[in-house]
Amino acid sequence: MKRDPATLSKSEYDVLIIGGGIHGATIAWDAALRGLSVALIDKGDFVSGNSSNSLKTVHGGLRYLQQADFRRMRASIRERGLLMRLAPHLVYPLPFLLPTSGKLMKSKWLMHIGMAVNDIVGFNRNKLHKDPSKFIPKCRVISRKECLELAPGLDKSGVTGAAVWYDGQMHNSERLALEFILSAAKQGAEAANYIQANGFMLENGKVIGAKAKDLLTGDEFEIRSRLVINATGPRIDNTLGLIENRQAARSIQLSTAMNLIINREIVSKYAVGVRSRYQNSDPGGKVYRGSRVLFLAPWRGATIVGTQHRPFEGEPEGFSVTEEMITEFIDEINVAYPGAQIRRDEVAFVHQGLIPMDGTYPKLGEVKLTAHHKIHDHEHEEGLAGLISVLGVKYTTARDVAERTVNLAFKKLGKKVVKCRTDEEILVGGRIEQMEDFLNDAIREKPHGLDEKIIRHLVHTYGSEYKTIINYVDDDPDLGSAVPGSSEVTKAEVVHAVREEMACKLSDVLLRRTDLGAAGHPGEECIDACAQMMAEESGWDIEKTQEEIKQVTRIYPTVTG
Repeated sequence: MKRDPATLSKSEYDVLIIGGGIHGATIAWDAALRGLSVALIDKGDFVSGNSSNSLKTVHGGLRYLQQADFRRMRASIRERGLLMRLAPHLVYPLPFLLPTSGKLMKSKWLMHIGMAVNDIVGFNRNKLHKDPSKFIPKCRVISRKECLELAPGLDKSGVTGAAVWYDGQMHNSERLALEFILSAAKQGAEAANYIQANGFMLENGKVIGAKAKDLLTGDEFEIRSRLVINATGPRIDNTLGLIENRQAARSIQLSTAMNLIINREIVSKYAVGVRSRYQNSDPGGKVYRGSRVLFLAPWRGATIVGTQHRPFEGEPEGFSVTEEMITEFIDEINVAYPGAQIRRDEVAFVHQGLIPMDGTYPKLGEVKLTAHHKIHDHEHEEGLAGLISVLGVKYTTARDVAERTVNLAFKKLGKKVVKCRTDEEILVGGRIEQMEDFLNDAIREKPHGLDEKIIRHLVHTYGSEYKTIINYVDDDPDLGSAVPGSSEVTKAEVVHAVREEMACKLSDVLLRRTDLGAAGHPGEECIDACAQMMAEESGWDIEKTQEEIKQVTRIYPTVTG
């Protein structure tokens, strides 16, 4: 996948997608797979915005049981299974545990019923794959003794047992979204990061493309397309605001979403749900107190904790997590799960983003998250042809939302709808029948005598394409060595990210093409080594290299005063 912005101005595309998060990525893959000509742009790096803020969970829809929304449960269960089949190296089952108590709605007998219904609704949950490592067991309710053995840090008072169910976890959510884009590019889509849409092109009341600017070179140009799809997440309204003379109120309300990565394993093997007390206040100063469920999930030797939601007013570009928000969240977690005892200096990384909400619950002031995705046909809604906006609400169901969006795109283009194949075609890197067998074969082969830890990492990151990285070592054995400061990420991956995966900035490599900096500051030695390799590949001078290092260093405090 090569970055070639000049190409974007030379053709008229069927579809131009603005926004390279998970929804833009899946739409691009689906549209290209069905034979449409596709362009995808993002003003930053791919998956560098809201889609990078994730608990890494692939949900099976258990949360919809309370509303008896069995249709959405079925849809989520199917999408979870599909993701484990489409990208078996990146999505795995993970057990979740939620303690029960003597209170009616939290009691063991009610959980028994809920878990049984969940199993019935998902009776064919293992139909989509034959890999034993992706098997989703039945739910169960366990005793108090077993619960406290699995989650010893719980507040023991009132605990009567726990409900246990399985969902999926993404080994690397940024990598998963990138593989959708890589797969789209393989089907002919033209993708480019750091391309900002500065306006829309209109002709006789119809959108016919976008005015764009290459933020790396300053070049301005036009991208012509028969249809534009706005997939800019919380910035959907801002993007629509680029249309001249369009008068429309803000269409979405936003909530903050914050997850913390703690640099140690507080829980192991099981993700643990805990009920916590929270306090919110509205702009008028009214204080609300209530409770919510937080999850502590083990992830690659660390712990992800989340999610904290608060109503947000203002422009998306103006949002950033404050130190006060972090310390308050730490206090809340430590009360909810006393065994955690998290210190501020153990927060290795802060995920922050904005997600759509439908206001707050009047009595509690708790954020009411938007439950359903929205696909806006602007011709139908306001007489503006050539434009669709997509607002997704879940990483898990992005493929399904993309299918619905592309179906509509065919209709708007006046074309016969071509059957969607994204539930059949495997993503780049996903051609693995049984993950454990594939991994063990790779370890036994041990190309170039590479350490087993490196082989495991390569397979878990690149899947069936891991030998693409090995090929670099054929030409330069030094590229098979680990990046300084890492025991598993190779120098070859940095080179590959620049040459073949459109890594333009140092942060692209550290946070999204590799996982060197995904769970916290990778260390100065690592940052300097990656910067030097990128400088050699990209032709950076000393000044540019130092500026890239400074930009990355500013990422990790992630807080303002």
